[in-house]
Amino acid sequence: MTPQLNHVIAPGLAPALLLEQIYLNLRDFAIFTMDAQGLVTSWNLGAELIFGYAAQDMLGQHGACLFTATDRAEDQPQQEMRTAQQANRAADYRWHARRGGALFWADGVMTPLRGHDGAVIGYLKILRDITASKLAQDEARRLATIDVLTGLANRAAFDARRAEMMSFAERSGQSLLLLMIDLDQFKEVNDAHGHQAGDLLLQLTAQRLRAACRESDFVARLGGDEFALIQQNVASPIIGGMLAEKLLAELARPFQVSDREVTISASIGIAVCPLDAGAPDLLLKKADLALYHAKEAGRNCYRYYTAELDQMAHRKNADHIEMRRLMGGQSCGLAYQPILDADGRTIAMEALLRLPGYMGLGPVEYALGLAGEMGLLPELGAWVARQACEQLRAWKDAGLDGVRICINTCAKELRDAGYVAQLEATVADNGLLADDVEIELTERDVIELDRSGSKVVQLLHTRGFRLSLDDFGTGYSSLSYLRALPVSAIKLDKSFLCDVPDNADANAVVRMVVQLAHDLRLEVVAEGVEHHAQANFLGEAGCNAFQGYLYAPALAPQDAAAWLRNHH
Repeated sequence: MTPQLNHVIAPGLAPALLLEQIYLNLRDFAIFTMDAQGLVTSWNLGAELIFGYAAQDMLGQHGACLFTATDRAEDQPQQEMRTAQQANRAADYRWHARRGGALFWADGVMTPLRGHDGAVIGYLKILRDITASKLAQDEARRLATIDVLTGLANRAAFDARRAEMMSFAERSGQSLLLLMIDLDQFKEVNDAHGHQAGDLLLQLTAQRLRAACRESDFVARLGGDEFALIQQNVASPIIGGMLAEKLLAELARPFQVSDREVTISASIGIAVCPLDAGAPDLLLKKADLALYHAKEAGRNCYRYYTAELDQMAHRKNADHIEMRRLMGGQSCGLAYQPILDADGRTIAMEALLRLPGYMGLGPVEYALGLAGEMGLLPELGAWVARQACEQLRAWKDAGLDGVRICINTCAKELRDAGYVAQLEATVADNGLLADDVEIELTERDVIELDRSGSKVVQLLHTRGFRLSLDDFGTGYSSLSYLRALPVSAIKLDKSFLCDVPDNADANAVVRMVVQLAHDLRLEVVAEGVEHHAQANFLGEAGCNAFQGYLYAPALAPQDAAAWLRNHH
């Protein structure tokens, strides 16, 4: 039963006078009522001061206008009234909107107003502005997780975040890297220059670590000169070694500490989840053990916990060094594979990268991947284009005209801001036309460029370069892109030729793709042709050009010139 007013108000104090005092004088609490539909029916002075709306502005308005746009979209105003009706009380602890859109944090409660029959006839809401205390609490929580000296996460935040990120990695089936980083000469800096210089060095170290990482990486200072880094969603554990190399290089650069130049180094231990451990504490122990091995190995280096990964990572490091040496000494080379038309005439030569020494024994895609990891792909691509155009110029000068040069590229290279201008300059420097050069790129690269919003493919087409889709059929969504892409040809991947011409289904697929390309006014180049039976079938199916070991392998420049003299 609802208590009567004369039972809860002292004798001598009229209810009307009490309400008048509450509504006209109470400044620290917003007090207002709404009818059963949520329309405001009364509005006190505190509500006017807190929300910024006068009573005449709010009477008859829906109370939902006091909530944030997000809460309105999530139907919070109606949910609050439903909760109050069902539970006789609804707590309100959230952001609210003042007049003009400014937000404040409120702590309040809503209760239902019931008639004599017990039915809800409206709602009473009382709240106060506690923004200052809320922000103070938030700041206290933030400071509890922050290393005050460096601004990085502290040990407590690292422990919590490590468990959280490892749990996510386990659920999603992804790999996670934990790098423990320890400065090698920090004690000497402290002893020689004082603790103030040591603190500044730690702050500068934190800045370099943060700048060298991805935005999603978690970096913490665990105490003293020890830092930790967690990187999730990694494609391969070997990426940890690449990141460690980058961090070591960054920390090896001299630091300007006050008026002194200080040089230090670091040791890094790497553990991989779930390969090395699936439990947070165990992964930390293994990363610590890897860090110990790095220090034992002479410092200024990194080590994996797993010996096999350590060997792979250091082999990759050696390959990086070798790739940089080859490019610096211009030791790379090009070979040229002929492309012939249906009459057996050579119409183009595809330039293919060749590397000397042990790097040349593996697939060229590995070397291109190394160049991409090192940020050298634009430089390598520019070198290939320059060499290929110079070679085409030499063939033309020798009377071997009517042949174009085909140059492979990729999305990473095409996204370089100077790619088109550099290519045009190379073509012009060698007295060539844009139509003398055909740019080959895979459908995967085309899709990647399209999804990133790049217009470089259209720009190349506009500037007069021929474009072809390489390795057609090995990617995805191919057919949907063929209609819109400004390409003049597709290069049918050699995987299409498996079982051709002996398998009727394989033959049907090839015929269908060739017919589709012709319907879209595209030429078809068959790659990887090795047998006369394949060539005969492809010719009958309508392929316009052919490339493969049946005709010629990739040829050294002097052999390519001889080939052109004999097959021009």
